[in-house]
Amino acid sequence: MKANISHSATIFPCHDPDEIANWYHKNLGFTISFRWEEPASYVVTHKREVVSIHFSKTDKENLQPCLLYIFCHDVEAMHAELKENGVEISETQDQDYGMRDFDVVDPWGNRITFGTGIE
Repeated sequence: MKANISHSATIFPCHDPDEIANWYHKNLGFTISFRWEEPASYVVTHKREVVSIHFSKTDKENLQPCLLYIFCHDVEAMHAELKENGVEISETQDQDYGMRDFDVVDPWGNRITFGTGIE
């Protein structure tokens, strides 16, 4: 029996969905696929149609940074792609938990970790 799950999305609360979505587009290669309202209160982005990050406007004063782990088939290729885009990223490292990964911290403090399992 197939699992009754289609896909998922990570939602990052933020003060300006357009600003953060544009940063993800320019620096991390995400495609902006949907904007709701003008000015936008909700923006949907995708990376190669497998990762979906949504940005939702909130009026909360103090936002807590989000964390997201993205599993890659080739973390070194992803690292090279983002480095070529001029993104400030950590170096790839083998971790005790069996992954080789690196981090990107966006200007709002959200951390995206890209990783591949160590064989």
